[in-house]
Amino acid sequence: MLVIVLSVSGYASVSRQLPARFGLHTDANALVMNQGGDVSDFYLGRFSTIVKPLSIPTSAPASHAPTVYTVSTNEDLKTVADKFNVSIEEIRWSNPILTDTDRVTGGVKLTIPPTHGIVVTVHAGDTLESLAAAYHVDSDAVVNYNRIYDPGALPEGVELVLPGAKGPTLTIKTESFPGRVTGGRYKVTLGAPVGTFVNPRFPWGWCTWYVATRRDVTWLGDAYQWFGNAQAQGYPVGSHPEQGAIMVTWESGWGHVAYVENVYPDGTWQVSEMNFAGFGVTSQRTIGPGQVPLIGFIYNK
Repeated sequence: MLVIVLSVSGYASVSRQLPARFGLHTDANALVMNQGGDVSDFYLGRFSTIVKPLSIPTSAPASHAPTVYTVSTNEDLKTVADKFNVSIEEIRWSNPILTDTDRVTGGVKLTIPPTHGIVVTVHAGDTLESLAAAYHVDSDAVVNYNRIYDPGALPEGVELVLPGAKGPTLTIKTESFPGRVTGGRYKVTLGAPVGTFVNPRFPWGWCTWYVATRRDVTWLGDAYQWFGNAQAQGYPVGSHPEQGAIMVTWESGWGHVAYVENVYPDGTWQVSEMNFAGFGVTSQRTIGPGQVPLIGFIYNK
C-alpha cells in the first residue's frame, strides 16, 4: 500500500490523472501544487507526507451532568436504580429526602448521578479537599469529571458529580407510631383520601407526605417544626381546630401532623393522617380537647 501511495503522489505531482482502475481519488490542484491531497484512506500532506486522518465519532459523548427524574406511579427505588444503572445507595446519597428512607412515590423528583458515584450540592465552606475526604474520592477525579477550571473556588449551590464516591452508612428511620404513644384512646378508621398536591420535599409513608398532598405546604422540616416554620412564612396559627387546618402534635419524637376534616359542635374534630395506624397507612380518628399533646393548628391564608 505504501508503494502505491508514494507512486500516486509522484504521479499526481506532474499533473497526471490517476488511472480509474486504482479506485482512488485526488485533489488535483492540491497535489499539483504539492500542498497535499487525499488518496483513499490516507491524506497526503505537504511534500507528500502521509497523514492518517482522525476518526470521526459516530455517537454523542456521554453526558457528565446529573439527571432530574420524576418517579412514575408504582415505581420503587430499585426500579429507578436499575433504569439508570446505578445503585439504590447512590440515589439515596444524592437525594437528601432519602437520608432515612428508601420509599418513593409517583411525582417525586430525584437527582440521578450519570455514573456510579454521588451528586452533591456545594455549600458555603465546602472545598474540593473537604468533599473528597468526606466522600472517599480522589480530588483529581472530581476535577477531571466535572471539568473544573478553578478547583480553589467552588461556587456555592453548584452540583458536582463525585465519581466512585461513597457516602455515610444509610439507615431507615423508624418511630413508634403515634397510636402506640397515646395508648389507643381513639376509634381509628383505616383509610383516608389522598390529596392532589405533589410535593417532592417529603418522602412517601410519613405523616408529612400525606398532609402535603392535602395542603400546599411551602415550608420544610420534621412534623414538630411545621408550626413554627409555617408561622414564619406568614400563615395564621392557633390552638383551636378548623376545617382544612393542619394539626401539629408531639405524638412522636419527630412530632406528628394531620389534616382536619371536620369540626363538631361538641368540640371534637376529625383528622385524616398517615403513619398513625402503621407506616404508610392512612387512617382517620376523632379527637377531643386535651387528648393529644397539641402544638397547634396551621390555618389557610
